[in-house]
Formats: sequence, structure tokens, C-alpha cells
Amino acid sequence: MSNIIEDHGLIVIFRGVALDKIPAVTKALIKGGAKVVEVAFNPSDPNTIKNTTDIIKKVIETAGDKLMVGAGTVISKEYVEAAYKAGAKFIFSPNTDTEIILYTKAFGLISIPGAFTPSEVMTAYKAGADIIKMFPITVDDIGYLVNITRPLSHIPFICVGGTNPDTIEAFIKAGAKGVGTGISILKPELIENGDYEEITRLTKLHIEKINKARGGI
Repeated sequence: MSNIIEDHGLIVIFRGVALDKIPAVTKALIKGGAKVVEVAFNPSDPNTIKNTTDIIKKVIETAGDKLMVGAGTVISKEYVEAAYKAGAKFIFSPNTDTEIILYTKAFGLISIPGAFTPSEVMTAYKAGADIIKMFPITVDDIGYLVNITRPLSHIPFICVGGTNPDTIEAFIKAGAKGVGTGISILKPELIENGDYEEITRLTKLHIEKINKARGGI
């Protein structure tokens, strides 16, 4: 299943989207061509397990088999298990935690931990990570990204942080299999105003940028 993420290249991140807005936002993303979304936990919210899993379930209920849904900001085994029970197919983390990686794989889920240094990348990959999330990374770090990934070219990675239509090309050309972004598509003002057509347009734009950077049309 990790091939879906690598082939498509865009992971849209739900963070801070109200439950009652999820169906409309989900439909707008599907209309725009999105295939992969991540619903992020909020560790500062004591009710984050219930709130996040409710959203995961609502996205799945709305999308059916049109979206691959995963969980993000997964920093504990409790989050992994809750995400799995809610129907998540992959686990995103901001850091490299081999215990989380092993627990994720034990549930048969795709593991995408965050890493930044060569040692973190190798530690995560050896523990069973399917894809590495280079994080935090910005377009200003492209030189570093190229230098770190060339000797580790056998390890697939995506970039999260500072990704938008203006930076996608640089990340993809540096070797990234894809990018993760929330705020450049799911802008709070668009959701608040119900401007779902703009969310659809932005989704299409991100996908077009990825395909163009890959040498497509």
C-alpha cells in the first residue's frame, strides 16, 4: 500500500478541522484528485484520541475507498492502536521512535516516521519504516536534503514542512517521492467560509505541480 503514497505523491493533512466540516472538505479533496489524507492527533488536547478517531472514521465514512486515510503526529503506542481501530492505514510521526515503528508494523500498518539526520533515517529504516518523512524541512534545506539522501538513495522519503505550490518542484527534483501539506490546501478561512471549490482548485494545483516536477504534463 505504500506504493499508493509514493505514486500519488500528495498527502493532505487534516489538522484542526471541525468534525462537522469533514464531509464537505473530504468531498472537495476527492473532487480535486486527492488520494491520501492524514488526520493529525493533537497531543495538547486531553481528548485527542476520541476527537481524532472520530474524524478518521468520518473521513472514511465519507470517502469510502476513494481515499487512503492515515493518522499523524503519532507519538505513543496508544495513538497507534486507536488509529488502527478507527481504520487508519498508515502512521505518520514527527520523530524516529523504534518502539512506535515496531508497534505500527505489528498492526500491519504503513510506517512513516519523521527523521532529519542520516542516523535517524537509517535507524528508522532498519526498524521497519516503509517511507521516511524528512522533517522538519524547508526549501532552504534543499542542499542538505540532496546531500543526505544521495548516499541513502535506496530509502524512499517524502517532505513535510514548508511545502506549497511554489516549493513542490524543488522537493521532488531533490528526490522526494511526495510531499505532505495541510495549510496550503486546507486554509482555515476557506473552511470557515465554505469555499470548497477553492480547496478543490488548490488540491488540483498541488497535484499538477508534483506531476510537472516528475516530468509529466
